[in-house]
Amino acid sequence: MLKSVLLALTVLACSTGVGHAQETAPLVLLLDGLGVYVESDYIGVSALARPLQQQGFRTRVDSHLMAKTGGVVPDIIIGHSMGGDTAIRYSRQMMRAGRAAPMVITIDAAPAPPACAVPRCINIHGPGFVNVRGATNIDAWASGARFVSHARLATHSVVQTIVLDQTAAWMAERKLAMAKAAVATAKTSAATSDQTSARTASPGAPSAPAAQAKPPAPAAPAAPKMWSAPSWTLPSWSLPKGG
Repeated sequence: MLKSVLLALTVLACSTGVGHAQETAPLVLLLDGLGVYVESDYIGVSALARPLQQQGFRTRVDSHLMAKTGGVVPDIIIGHSMGGDTAIRYSRQMMRAGRAAPMVITIDAAPAPPACAVPRCINIHGPGFVNVRGATNIDAWASGARFVSHARLATHSVVQTIVLDQTAAWMAERKLAMAKAAVATAKTSAATSDQTSARTASPGAPSAPAAQAKPPAPAAPAAPKMWSAPSWTLPSWSLPKGG
């Protein structure tokens, strides 16, 4: 069974090569706020696309209007300003449709975001922006991004570090879950294979016949009895000499 498990894990490792990983990598949807309609490294959450790809994610970038990405099924949604509001609303829409709940990260979600309904929701906000109900709310200024404007908050190094730490933790948990699932699948397959082999295997070699008891050795012939002279005598008779 151990060999079967190791073989299955080897196949899994080979199947997660660069080309295959690109096809199955989890998707992050990045939603910028009002007025940010092009990807930029200097404003909005689109600046996170490159470091997220380095973590192993696929990324799609859009505005809060989701004109290009409507209908996608992301694993993580990150939104800034009105993009944050849209991220929360879209995650709720996904759950109503029976989709798996994505992780949601918002930055200064505005103008009036609803409660976050997904199990894993983080809201990073500066002064003047509300806490999001149902989310873990992080004060950006208290975390080190002090005196940073709303427009530039998503590109501040402190905020980006918070976001990337969350996505890295999510990716690590996913890989661990996949590894555990692969081991469980391999063990099940190995057990099934062993049972099948046991049912279809040819009968085992017949056991060696019991050793037959050896016949008793013939008794040694009795030593011939030696003739002895009679104890009686006859008159005028004697034993012959040399007898």
